[in-house]
Amino acid sequence: MKAITTRAVILKTRDLGEADRLVTFFSQSEGRLAGLAKGARKSRRRFVNSLEPCSLVQMTLRVRKSLVWIEASKLIEPYAALRMDLERWFLAALVCEIFLEMTPEGEPQEKWFDLLEVTLKHLSSDREPLNVILLFILRFLDAGGYLPALDECHVCKAPLQSSRFWCWHTRKGSLSCGKHPLQGGRQVLKLDLGSLVLIDLSRKTPLDRVWRHRFAQDKRSLLFQGLADMISAHTGKDLNCFKMVQKLCLI
Repeated sequence: MKAITTRAVILKTRDLGEADRLVTFFSQSEGRLAGLAKGARKSRRRFVNSLEPCSLVQMTLRVRKSLVWIEASKLIEPYAALRMDLERWFLAALVCEIFLEMTPEGEPQEKWFDLLEVTLKHLSSDREPLNVILLFILRFLDAGGYLPALDECHVCKAPLQSSRFWCWHTRKGSLSCGKHPLQGGRQVLKLDLGSLVLIDLSRKTPLDRVWRHRFAQDKRSLLFQGLADMISAHTGKDLNCFKMVQKLCLI
């Protein structure tokens, strides 16, 4: 078995037996994998403080068929600020859960790894973490091909600049101008032109600069709820961290 060394973000860990851990992670070179860290709970050298969720690590792996052995893991960045703030921690956990549920196993996607790493960095430091999570979700959905074009009315084909107010059916992907309002309860987001322009910019702006964009504070909760519903439609279930964020009234 050839050893592979790669940067990775820990998504989830589970104790196994008396000394081992089963670790799910998203790596730069191998994508999402789950691996066994033998003796991790007793090791003082190979795994010390490096297998906690939302940690950036350098990991040494050995892959044999469908079995992944984690030989060693070295902590690069713990994102300590996330663990000191309840809102930031649950939003970071949501990022990890989205990667767990919506990325294919064993398929390297460096653009997704870059997005994951930089999102955790900005969640740790940005003064408006909810704005960060909105930009992350939009960027993630766009990279995965889940985000529709949102550039014209699906009924009359009017361009985006033709109306100040729009309706976006998040499950169907359809967008309609103010002349053709949609019905659909929570599945329909009523958005102003400015919010739609920012959504468009979020998919076009280079990753290192996208975090400068700011959604209006009074629009963030609505957009968050709509994106949560959109992800639920794609995964077939409500993600636990969406529920926790809403329950704790963090939005």
